[in-house]
Amino acid sequence: MSRFSSPDSSRSIARVSASTAMLALAVGLAGCGAVESWDKATSDAWSVTYEVTVTGGTSNSLKDVSYLEAEKRGEDSTPVTEESVSTTETTGKKKDKVWSVESMVTAQKDASVAATPDKDVTATCRVLLDGVREIASKTGAPGERVKCDVTTPAFKE
Repeated sequence: MSRFSSPDSSRSIARVSASTAMLALAVGLAGCGAVESWDKATSDAWSVTYEVTVTGGTSNSLKDVSYLEAEKRGEDSTPVTEESVSTTETTGKKKDKVWSVESMVTAQKDASVAATPDKDVTATCRVLLDGVREIASKTGAPGERVKCDVTTPAFKE
């Protein structure tokens, strides 16, 4: 055997090669995670207003209210539920009662709101982008649960 090749040096070279390969793999995987986090942090998200208006009756509440909300940009929406919420009376000639909440929803992800009014009361739900642009609306039968489901649009380039 020559003095340049020995079983110990072959093992050392193999160990260094394996360690280098593992390090390269770890850096590559960490880089993918960083790219995914960056993509989520910079993804488009809408300010969504969920609104439920009730007409008729004397009740100031809605039952079994649920809506979708993204905790952070780029994430799918998750359900938020409230057993009961209070409405406030609108101003003007129509004395409807309204409940609303603002939420964040990632662009091109689902937005939804649902609520149940009291018996003999009609409920209308709406989903608004940036508090202005209506993208969904539905009126239920008196005393029946109303639900608005929609996928938020993409941002225009």
